[in-house]
Amino acid sequence: MEYRKRAYSHQWPGRGPFNHLPPWQRPGRMYGGRGFGRGWGFYPQACARFPWLPRGWWADPKYTYPIMPSTQDEIAALEESKKALSEDKLSIEQEIIDVETQLKELKSKLEAEKKQQPSEQQQN
Repeated sequence: MEYRKRAYSHQWPGRGPFNHLPPWQRPGRMYGGRGFGRGWGFYPQACARFPWLPRGWWADPKYTYPIMPSTQDEIAALEESKKALSEDKLSIEQEIIDVETQLKELKSKLEAEKKQQPSEQQQN
């Protein structure tokens, strides 16, 4: 049997416009890359058609749609958020009162300084 030449004549395997370059030096993504012509925005853990679903969700028997909470659970969650919001409201109201007292103090100091300035100007 006669010796046959390899299918490629260059040092590195593969066909195409960059077969003379080793695989790590070939411009991959510059010319469309591999895999359906995706650019840099491809996220491999997401489904290509439905990016909000994980990859392979249709074949995973463990994947189920989220279970809707019962009305009792919803009521409990809403009551907790209502309690947290009322506490936030009280703290904000207290901050408003503190800011108003500081404003009153600053206004009284400013008025006292204005009263003292004319008496100083008369002495000069």
